[in-house]
Amino acid sequence: MRKRLFIILSLLITTCGFAMAQALIRGSVVSDSDGSPVIGATIVVDGTSKGTVTNGDGKFSITLPAGKKNVRISYIGFEPQTVAAKDGMKVKLLEAKNELAETIITGYGNFKKASFTGSAQSLKTDAMQDVPVISIADKLSGGVAGVSISQTSGAPGGTKSIRIRGMSSINAGNDPLIVVDGTPVQSGDANPFSGSYNDTGSDLLSTINPNDIESMTVIKDAAAASLYGSRAANGVIVITTKSGKAGKTKLSFRSNWGFSNMAINYRPTLGGDDRRALLSKGLENQAIYDLGMSAADAKAYAESKIDAYASMPKNGWTDWKDLLFRTGSHQNYQMSVTGGNTDTKFYASLAYNKQLGIAYDQGLERITGNANLQHSFGRFDLQVTTQLSRTRQDLANEGTSFTSPIMNYAWVQNPSSTPYNDDGTLNDGCGLFGVNPIFERDHSSDVYTFTKAFSTVKLTYNIWDNLKLSEKIAYDYFDGTEDVLWDKFSNDGGPGGVMQRDKLSYQQLNSQTQLTYEKTFGQHNVNALLGFETENFVNSDNYVSGQKYPGQLYEFGNAAETNASSGYSSYRLTSYLGRIDYNYAGRYYIGASMRTDGTSKLSRDNRWGTFWSVSGAWRFIDEKFMAAVKDVLSDGKLRLSYGVNGTQPSDYYAYMNLYKYSNQNYNGMSGMGIVGIANPDLRWEKNKTWNIGLDLQFLHRISVTLDYYQRKTSDLIYNLPVSMTGGHYRYDGNAGAYVFTQPMNVGEMENKGFEMTVTSVNFDTKDFNWTTSLNLSHNSNKLTKLDGESQEIISGPMIHRVGEPYYSYYLYEYAGVDAQTGKPLYYINDGTGNARNTTTEIAQANKTIVGKHDPAIEGGLTNTLRYKFIDLSFTLTYSVGGEAFDYATWQHTDGGRYLYGGAVPASYDLSEMWTGPGDTNAKLPKFQYGSASTTASSRWLMPTDYLRLKSLTIGFSAPTSFISKLGLTKARAYFSGSNLLTWKSKDLVVDPEMSPSGIMTFETPAYRTFAFGVELDF
Repeated sequence: MRKRLFIILSLLITTCGFAMAQALIRGSVVSDSDGSPVIGATIVVDGTSKGTVTNGDGKFSITLPAGKKNVRISYIGFEPQTVAAKDGMKVKLLEAKNELAETIITGYGNFKKASFTGSAQSLKTDAMQDVPVISIADKLSGGVAGVSISQTSGAPGGTKSIRIRGMSSINAGNDPLIVVDGTPVQSGDANPFSGSYNDTGSDLLSTINPNDIESMTVIKDAAAASLYGSRAANGVIVITTKSGKAGKTKLSFRSNWGFSNMAINYRPTLGGDDRRALLSKGLENQAIYDLGMSAADAKAYAESKIDAYASMPKNGWTDWKDLLFRTGSHQNYQMSVTGGNTDTKFYASLAYNKQLGIAYDQGLERITGNANLQHSFGRFDLQVTTQLSRTRQDLANEGTSFTSPIMNYAWVQNPSSTPYNDDGTLNDGCGLFGVNPIFERDHSSDVYTFTKAFSTVKLTYNIWDNLKLSEKIAYDYFDGTEDVLWDKFSNDGGPGGVMQRDKLSYQQLNSQTQLTYEKTFGQHNVNALLGFETENFVNSDNYVSGQKYPGQLYEFGNAAETNASSGYSSYRLTSYLGRIDYNYAGRYYIGASMRTDGTSKLSRDNRWGTFWSVSGAWRFIDEKFMAAVKDVLSDGKLRLSYGVNGTQPSDYYAYMNLYKYSNQNYNGMSGMGIVGIANPDLRWEKNKTWNIGLDLQFLHRISVTLDYYQRKTSDLIYNLPVSMTGGHYRYDGNAGAYVFTQPMNVGEMENKGFEMTVTSVNFDTKDFNWTTSLNLSHNSNKLTKLDGESQEIISGPMIHRVGEPYYSYYLYEYAGVDAQTGKPLYYINDGTGNARNTTTEIAQANKTIVGKHDPAIEGGLTNTLRYKFIDLSFTLTYSVGGEAFDYATWQHTDGGRYLYGGAVPASYDLSEMWTGPGDTNAKLPKFQYGSASTTASSRWLMPTDYLRLKSLTIGFSAPTSFISKLGLTKARAYFSGSNLLTWKSKDLVVDPEMSPSGIMTFETPAYRTFAFGVELDF
């Protein structure tokens, strides 16, 4: 008995001694930048293998063995810390200064890039907030690998085309899904007259104040994009707006002013003297080779005729570029306030922007307001956001309009035509078509005024242990009215005047119900989501026109004739979705997602589609066999993902037969027309994508991201031509016209390529910081199937052929100049051994694919520097290997009437032209009056290679010790510019940031903008 009692007492004493030698430590880990909890951080007792991880609130508990006093805390994307352990400790981790530390915001959860299994890139807008741009799309240019930004017009508010890893659809759209604060919103062109009276369009992204944006994340592969299902085939851009931060209330004021001009020498033309010399030479060649005159007689003949085409006006040659364009200007003002405490945070801003375009009838005036409120109480978190904008956009006709300032400068007018009479008044006609563009400018207008509102309310309930239920309602509203006036004195409106008005509006209501769960079980980490979403979209359009006005009060009640039409359309989308992500020890990751969408755009049999993805990653740097190289390779991760996304039809009712009464006249009587050719078998487009990626970090300073991807689109929706004899036709909303086609799922397309991003922290000291980021991408596009029968479709200068890029140029191949006749030479290209022989007879030559628009390589280079109180940042963008086609064929005649009546492109260099029989050095064919050839050949292809200084900012901050006496926490003055320098081939006469097809006529080029600004924080 004594022995047993002794043993028990010994055990108790030993246990008490052991317990007294240990200590239970509890604490939390948060981010130093915003105080948010760091979930899944590893806590290890220094000198041991004993450890734990933080839970969903960033909290942990660990028992400290005897003799141990420190713990080491680490997490992906943060600098590791070793600190003294004490109960109740709170550790603030500093974010690592490398690319793997950036946060990937997917809209369905936030991840550190080092733990993300998909392909995505986040772009902070801090470095770009000074750049004077209207649209936030310009912030992406050159900043993200695989993203291309192009435009049809550089005018203020003009629509941008965004492509992520190329194009994947023909008729269903190629723009990425835009998500603002977790909610998909409408994007693209909202201008009702776009493509008819203006080419500028009205970009919905330009309604957002760029300085209200905190970050933008571009999702490229299926790992996260599949959660957006039927709208994510072209990628996703997640925009996160600024929100409040706990702390002292801060008031900020920002303003800049500046001016703009053309970023390039757009379509340069010959001056008066050079044009006269060239046209005179053309008359001489006519006299010699058509009329059989001697050289002396031909010269006299030309001198007697030349004044009819190139006489010098009394006041000298007319500079139409100076008359039709001006130096644009802009002014921006913004004030914001932010602050709060641990329970309530707020952010609000108000901004005003005004920009006058380089053409007199172009401009934009915008006022925006933004408010974001977050409040926590009990187990609830409430977030309310509101964005509001009011915009007035002044538009000018572009393209081939008689009033287009671009076309008049580059083609219709010439140095001999004058807009003014001898008494200084405007004349009523001049130039090629007898229309005075300055007179027309004073007697026509196109004004679009629109309001955009986007509001959300989200309530989150923490049910238990990080099991959270949230409900979100979002309302997206747009209302715009565009007035187009051609008064009774104008060429288009005479003699009675024409007034047109289109009122366009839409409403989109989204609801999101989400159940999320995050849990850590030792080394196991789980993050799961279940959701249900609805989207209801309603669009209405009302058009009215009036003409034959008795006076100059152009309201419809005063018109002798009026016409009106209206339209209403809607669609609904219902979705179920789920996601689960698991990782073990921050080393092995796997994720899966699924979404089922049901859309009213398809028949009941095909309405539902299921989209999914699987992905995984391996952080191999933590493996034991990598220990020997950790001093050089500080991080490494391999990623792999595969998934299926979809694309809905762009037409709301393509599966239905539709009829229409309006404007359906038959033999003088009203009637009905079938305007919708039903295809009840129409289905979703499917996009199957796989991606393999490698993330590396060297010396804790240099980050390298490599990606290779392949995406295949099947069931491509293509508008196949149908017979007109059936008496039916279909309205194409994208084309804005009735067409004899029927949408069918017939085609297939493939895109594959690679991307590389290298980011280096070159210097990081107290006084000097310098970071460099270089990205490049290559995408190869190929059409793999059309309709199963046809192998190609020819469309103007392009061909869509199976096995070739979709944007391939199908032209006669130019071979130079015939030394004896001075005529253009073309390769025969008949598929035989005779193919590379040449001919001057175009009927003997055959068209062939001579180029493509897609570049071989494109990307950007960004540098950000700070030395004490001076900051400097700049971005270069570049593209190599693409081509564009000059489709202004009226100027391709080598001496036709359009050149003798209008402007002559500077490419007609007289010193390089054929001079006579035997001239083997000529680079250009014979220029001769009366020539009518407009052969679409590779002679008119333009290389799109370029390097552009896309943005540059230099700022100077005042010393804090000085400004604090004035109640300021920050005072900074800066200069910023966009598109400041462009290096390109002289053969590229249009802006290199062009439309996705590369077919160019007369478009407003990008602006070169200079801005001077101040920034004050109180």
